Amino acid sequence: MSSKESIPMVKSDDHKFWKLDMLAEISEKVLEEKERAIGTTVKYSSTPPKWLMKVMMEKENAHAHDPKLIIEKKLHASDLSKFQSRLSMPINQLRSSDFLTEEETALLQKQPDQVNDPKESVSVVLVDPRSERHEVDLRRWKMGAYWNYVVVGGWNKVIESNNFEVDDVTKIWSFRYGGGKLCLALSPLVRDSKYSGQSSSRRF
Repeated sequence: MSSKESIPMVKSDDHKFWKLDMLAEISEKVLEEKERAIGTTVKYSSTPPKWLMKVMMEKENAHAHDPKLIIEKKLHASDLSKFQSRLSMPINQLRSSDFLTEEETALLQKQPDQVNDPKESVSVVLVDPRSERHEVDLRRWKMGAYWNYVVVGGWNKVIESNNFEVDDVTKIWSFRYGGGKLCLALSPLVRDSKYSGQSSSRRF
C-alpha cells in the first residue's frame, strides 16, 4: 500500500473540529507556560461562581448573560490611592481579553485629537464585594511599557464603600445585562494575614 493510500480521508467538518481541538490544546499549553514562568500552577475555572450568579440574578441586572473572568487582581497601594483614583488591570495579565465588543475596543484605542484632551471611555456599572453598584468609566492607559485597562470616574467611591487593604486579592468578572450594558463585578476579597501566615476569605 502506498503512503498516499494509507492516509485516511478527513471530511471538511471533521477537519474543522480537529483544527479547533488543536488550537485549544495549543492555547492551554501557552497558558501553562505563562503560569510556570510566573511561578504558579493555579487553574482558573471559567464557570461563574455562586456569588456572581447571585449578582446576575438581581432585578437591576435583567437578562444578564456572558460572564467572563477578566483578571485575578492583587490590590496595590496605587490602586487604593485617592490621589491616583484608578484601578489598573494590566492587559498582559488578563484571563479574558474579549470581554469588550469590537466597538468598545475601537473606542478605547482611539487617540485624542489634542494632547491634553481626555481619552475616550466606556461607561460601566461596577458591583463591589458588598454588592453595591457604582457608575464608573473604563479607559485604556499606557503605564510605563505596558497597556492597562483602568477603572476611573467613580473608583474613589468604591474605595470609600469598602475596607480594601494593600495585597487584598479579588477576581474581576464581567457580564452583560439589559441591552448589552457592560458590568464589572469584584469578588469577595481574599486577605493574607500578616501575623498568622494564614489566608482568610469570605467567598471566592
